[in-house]
Formats: sequence, structure tokens, C-alpha cells
Amino acid sequence: MKSLAVVAALVSVALAQSASPALIPTGISSGCSSFLTSLNQDSSLSNCTTPIIQATSAFGPGANSSSTPSSSDVSSALDSLCSSSSTCDSSTIRSKLADFYSACSAELTSNLNQDVLRTYDVLYSLPPLSEAICAKDDSGEYCVSDLGSAGGSSPAPSQSTLVSIAQNLWSAASGASSNTRRDQASIAVVPNVTTYEANNIVFLFLNPSLPSAQLCTPCARSIITSYISFESSTPYGPGLGSSQLLGGQSALYQAVQTTCGASFLSGAVQAAGGLSGGILKSNGAARTSLGNSGVVGTVVAAAALGVAALL
Repeated sequence: MKSLAVVAALVSVALAQSASPALIPTGISSGCSSFLTSLNQDSSLSNCTTPIIQATSAFGPGANSSSTPSSSDVSSALDSLCSSSSTCDSSTIRSKLADFYSACSAELTSNLNQDVLRTYDVLYSLPPLSEAICAKDDSGEYCVSDLGSAGGSSPAPSQSTLVSIAQNLWSAASGASSNTRRDQASIAVVPNVTTYEANNIVFLFLNPSLPSAQLCTPCARSIITSYISFESSTPYGPGLGSSQLLGGQSALYQAVQTTCGASFLSGAVQAAGGLSGGILKSNGAARTSLGNSGVVGTVVAAAALGVAALL
């Protein structure tokens, strides 16, 4: 049965409604710290984050712990998230990314701070991930509903693997236990980037080892194109090879070129030059805490929708 069990784990990071200083790293430059602190209270991203938070509000540690999300919950969440009224203006995020990179360039490159990089990753991933989540196949069905099905765009992980993934999608920033549903109104947590990277979650489980029947589909094209197109207009400052969430893209892109042919992604802006080396352009931004706009939470909640249909 389809469910939002993964959403239940991921959306929890959007539950903190007040500033979470624990998510702002220590030992970083004063300029970077000031920027992240101000972003923690910045509500300008709410048009991008609120729809995802609202679409998944019935799930997660803050929801009724005795409820079991259903297949219809997945459809309702997708319809809500992907409605035209929920469209996020990516220019808002591009502007924030530029400010982020300007304020924290050292922490993102020469004096790398993994916590700062994770925050940059989270905000950077929001527009392409949201677009990938809302992609539809030729029959008008959401691509995420095809995950793991015959002819679907991605493989079907075993149930035990899915359970493990769902239990390790996030971790408590304060050190509290994080892998069970909770009823607290506020909890400071962050994405478990190891789980995301190991399973290519932001690419909805697409991976370089897939056969052509799963790698060369319209849905796979839409998912990959979502990222390439965004990256062409907003290069990832430190270089995708440094990304904790997107680091697997270069290998995936090369596999698509080899397996599906160079024309498979025709029409997409193929920003191959930005897939490994750093394109140090003034683009960088994020939200270091689970504050009012809940950027961290919205990214993981969106990722949750991408795998919800598998459970």
C-alpha cells in the first residue's frame, strides 16, 4: 500500500516554528554566522516553503502518532504541492543563493564547513526537487507514482530497505532520538545526508547502474532535466562534486549519455561543465534553521513525496 511513511520522517524537520540556534554552526566567520542568523528569521521564502509544509502537515512526528497515511494521502499531497497556486518563484531562491555564497564563500570552499554546505544544499535543491516531484508521465500520472512499478522510472527497493531509509532520513540536531514519530510541537532536526546520497533520493532513486528500460524513460528525462535546467541558470557554487545531496549527479548524467544516447536529453540545457568542477558564480543561499519558512523541512518533505509511493 502506498503511504507517506517517508514524509512522516522527513516533514518533521519543518515542524520547528521558532528559531533554532543549534542549527547555526559555531566556528564560522562572523559574516557567515550573521547571514545565517538573519535567514533564520527571514520569511521571504514562505511562498516556496509553505505549500510543501501544508501539503504534508498531516504527517511526521508532530502528527497523530496512531494514524497511518494512505494511498489517497499521497495523491492529495501531490495535488496540493503541484497545484499552480503553489508555484514557487525560483528567482527568490536564486537571490538568496547569491547572498549565501557571498557571505559564506570560505565555508563553502577553502574552509569547508559541512553544516553550512548542507544548508546550501538544502536550499539549492528545493526548486529542481519540487519540479521533479511534480513531473508526470505521458499518461498524465505523477512520475513518483511509477517508482518501482513495471516500466517505472526507478527500481523498487525491497521493503526492508525502504523501512531502513525511512528510519534514517533525518537526525536530531540537538542529539535527541530522531527515528520515531513524535508528538512534540517543535523539534530541531536535519536531513541525514548519508542516506540521501547513498540512495540518490533527490533523483528519486535513479542511479547509473539502471538498465535502459528504467533509465531511458520520459519520467527519468523529466527528473534529470529538472536539475540540469536549474543548474544552467544557477550554477552550484562549490561544484556538484562537493555536494552532499547532489554529488551523484555527474555519474548519473554520464550513464544517461552512454546508455540512452546524447540526444536523450536534447531540449534540456546540458550544463555538463557544472557537474563536477566549481562554477564560482554569485549564487548561494539557504536557511540554516528550521525557522519560520522551514527551508530545511520543505526539501526533505519534497523528497519524501518522491519515495512515498513505494511504501
